Amino acid sequence: MNTILNKYKRFDVSLQELKSVLGEGLYNVADITPEKVVAADVVYAIKQYLSKAVTLSELVDWVNVVWFTELYEYDTKEENAIASVMALLETLDEGIDFTDDEYAQMIECLETNTECEL
Repeated sequence: MNTILNKYKRFDVSLQELKSVLGEGLYNVADITPEKVVAADVVYAIKQYLSKAVTLSELVDWVNVVWFTELYEYDTKEENAIASVMALLETLDEGIDFTDDEYAQMIECLETNTECEL
């Protein structure tokens, strides 16, 4: 199971492919060991979006799956930095958009393991 979670974390499989393996109810998957998410994973996701390798919709889906399901857990050493950036990214589905400078600031917070406040 963790192979598919790792692949989804890196955008190597789509949300539909993840659901085809785990079922539609990603919020209720039983008996699964959560995949660890480190700051570098979130940096990677942001950079994939900025380079247009993934769409806004794909990034929003990624944020929602990683943040709101029990399929993933944050590395405890970087938890505050990751959570602060994920909280910002979660607002993308509400029509909020960020400038390139704001994304760069998020990346810097993740790379320096500091909470991000925009």
